[in-house]
Amino acid sequence: MPDLTRHGRFGSILICALSALLSGCGHQTFPSPIGSAPPPRINDLSARVEPGAVEISWSALPAGAARKIRYSILKNDVDWAKRNCLECPPPAQLQVETMDGATAKPGPDGRLGWSDHKVCDHKAFRYQIAIIDDKGNTVSHSNPVIAKIYPGPVAPVGLRAATQQQGILIEWKQSPKDIEGHDIKPFTLSFRVQRLSSTDIWKDVSPLVKGDAYYDRQVIPGQKSVYRVVPVRHIDAENVYGEPSGKISVMGPRSAPPPPPGKVWAVPVHGGIEVHWLEDEGKTAGYHVYRKQGKEIVRLTANPVLHPPFVDHRAQGGVTYRYAVSAVSPGHKHEEGLLSKWVELRNLPTH
Repeated sequence: MPDLTRHGRFGSILICALSALLSGCGHQTFPSPIGSAPPPRINDLSARVEPGAVEISWSALPAGAARKIRYSILKNDVDWAKRNCLECPPPAQLQVETMDGATAKPGPDGRLGWSDHKVCDHKAFRYQIAIIDDKGNTVSHSNPVIAKIYPGPVAPVGLRAATQQQGILIEWKQSPKDIEGHDIKPFTLSFRVQRLSSTDIWKDVSPLVKGDAYYDRQVIPGQKSVYRVVPVRHIDAENVYGEPSGKISVMGPRSAPPPPPGKVWAVPVHGGIEVHWLEDEGKTAGYHVYRKQGKEIVRLTANPVLHPPFVDHRAQGGVTYRYAVSAVSPGHKHEEGLLSKWVELRNLPTH
């Protein structure tokens, strides 16, 4: 006669095991199919507190992935006492805007942006971007950011600009007060110099400056530049931008050669090293590329290169090189400007 007790125990164990596998603690799921791609997600959402607004920005998803998604911008008020707690569970999030991934146009830096003008001082707001698929399902959430709204600093005054041989000197007078009239500690106050681009967009040309002057070497010879200065208050781990100063126009030095590229980078490629750089907005006759190995500096271009990249075919495998780029002025003189910052790269070893 079969041992029903033994078979009954075995059946109970099997049922419990299957139950644990299927239900667990409410978090276990069957493994995803091998090779399935993770859902698209934004990992670099950032916020910038401007006068009367919060500017959020994030990197656009690749064109192929963005065709079938929407960006849903989520916002909620944050308890002021918890304004520095990103991990705290947020209250109910409100969808304040949606953007179609196929038609959203990123800026030159590849980032999308949105401005929230429904903000006020002494408040904190939490933002996230949800990715919505073509069926209306939320597939992921971005990293959260919290914007803390403090009164911004008042605009600097006494803006001056002087043309010099290698660039333009911009000077201003500090006003260490916020817009509510309260004093600001000078060591918490910085300034950002901006220049009006050819497309009528204000672009940062300086890092955060401590002091009351900045020397702009990235000027276009013989052309007019328009500047302004924006004050920045650092408080509670937040950079709060204030009202900009008035504008000032100044002509660039006519005899100055063009400035070097603001960004240079190098990548190893088959048969050498490829040197890239950002081309200047002004007119140039091309660029020269330099290589540095140890103390030896060699110009690799006999004639100016019109556009990047430049390939250094003589780079040896397993050797570390540094590269820099200069710009050459148009016209019959072809004056060469200063070198850019050096960029270092160790070339791939050859086998």
